Amino acid sequence: MKSLARIKAPFTQTEVCIPVSAFDPKHQQPGTWLQPAQWGGQAALVICGAGDNRFAFKWLLFQKLLANNIAVLTVDPPGHGEFMSVPSTVATAQHAAQAASDWLHAQAGVQRVGIVGISFGGNQAAWLMAHDERLAALTIIASPIKLNSVTQTVMAREAINLLWPRNVMILRKMSPRALWTEWKSIRGAWYGESLYDMIEAFDMLNTMQKIGPRPTLFVHGARDVAIPVNNAHQLHQAALPDKEIIIVPQATHLTVVLQDKPMQRVADWTREKLNT
Repeated sequence: MKSLARIKAPFTQTEVCIPVSAFDPKHQQPGTWLQPAQWGGQAALVICGAGDNRFAFKWLLFQKLLANNIAVLTVDPPGHGEFMSVPSTVATAQHAAQAASDWLHAQAGVQRVGIVGISFGGNQAAWLMAHDERLAALTIIASPIKLNSVTQTVMAREAINLLWPRNVMILRKMSPRALWTEWKSIRGAWYGESLYDMIEAFDMLNTMQKIGPRPTLFVHGARDVAIPVNNAHQLHQAALPDKEIIIVPQATHLTVVLQDKPMQRVADWTREKLNT
């Protein structure tokens, strides 16, 4: 929540509870609705990654979208953030993603909606795009086709890659203390199924075909060890036109969303496609 204070674009913030028809009424999906001061009806649904929450490390993405007059609905999927009353499974993630889209499309003034998925959130976003024809554009950031074992060696290599100059420059925007505060806000997830199995069940390569020719943007860090960059290349190859890929030099799995130019491109691209 504190990270939203870094957003420079003027906006209003509303906390929401989204009913999910497949769940007991007492289990509602937490979300935050960010609306720019000057808004023409464009909106983006943002789904976070595995173990993440709807706020951590996303303030720059939110800022770029809001500055482009795109409203943002960011949500905690089941088993994440403040939605720990329901475990994360393929079925619960799909139900919650669809409910978030339904809620967003029902809001007064909403005209065109895009979706942004980060890491495992990209798997959920791609599935939703394939099943909800109302969605006009999809951005997938650092998402896997198949998840390799996340070992201590992988984590160590990710940490070492933070020393690349473009990653160190992030400290101009966020102090080490602020970065640590963001990191501590990520409290893991409650999985009802194996994350590895869930990623395979979402079957990303076939999903790209089901999406059809609607616009898709792939963004991935060149130094991502947790989810190697070849995942993005394979997804881009499997997708149908209209499609674009951005490989961010030196960016890791964590830092790709903290790079200014790629997030600016995501916002500009989303505005362009929602205006089409």
